[in-house]
Amino acid sequence: MAKQHIFTQMIPEREEPALYINPRSEQIAAFAEEAITVEDQPKVRLLADSDEIKDALYSFLTASKIAELIHREQLSLRTLTEPVQNTIFTTESETVVPVMDKHSISSSDPELVSSVYGEFDSRFEAAEQYHLRTPALSVVKQTLREEIGDDIAAELDEVLGHAEEISNSNEYLSIVEIMLILAARNEVLLYDVSKWGEDTGIASKATFSRAKSALEDAGLIETEKVPLDIGRPRLRLIATDELATADPKTLSTEIQSLL
Repeated sequence: MAKQHIFTQMIPEREEPALYINPRSEQIAAFAEEAITVEDQPKVRLLADSDEIKDALYSFLTASKIAELIHREQLSLRTLTEPVQNTIFTTESETVVPVMDKHSISSSDPELVSSVYGEFDSRFEAAEQYHLRTPALSVVKQTLREEIGDDIAAELDEVLGHAEEISNSNEYLSIVEIMLILAARNEVLLYDVSKWGEDTGIASKATFSRAKSALEDAGLIETEKVPLDIGRPRLRLIATDELATADPKTLSTEIQSLL
């Protein structure tokens, strides 16, 4: 069992609330991946170094799943103010500490467990909450379906289900670029998708506009003006033939290779 998966495989088996202390970014991501599939998971209070949290949240896929767990009230996320030597998973009845990639030490000794749980329960209660800017995955999907349409929502489901990585910034393939490509495949107005994105909390209209220009420059999308009765024309997004016919399951890979 890999080190980052020790806790994710334990959590669904627990019926009591747990404290997850000082996980690394890859452990946070593994936890989110596992926990999101468990509807009745006991509540987990996660206390981690802020840099490790930021590294995990660089991935939109991880960040949206963590936001979903918080939205479900299955997770509370706070930041460590003092360093902790080990990664620790503890409930009121058992404490587990990994010692190697495939090994861990656990104890159910009442005195030891009570001491460890009490110590980190106090630290968690005194710690500051970590505020995510990424919206919950269910909110993203529901609002997209309601405000833009079922077809684009279905395509997003396919992309998110098969993408290896989507970032929360433009340093890698970003969620904003994905949404603009999907909007172009469905010939959605730039105004509509960027307003949805800003209202939902994915990114500002300005970020969508900059990403649109970059995708146009790369020859991945085109725009056409749609006149209005009053005011300036709006831009309809249109995908190139190559992207319009691409399989949503491989779309993120194809976009990345063309950028």
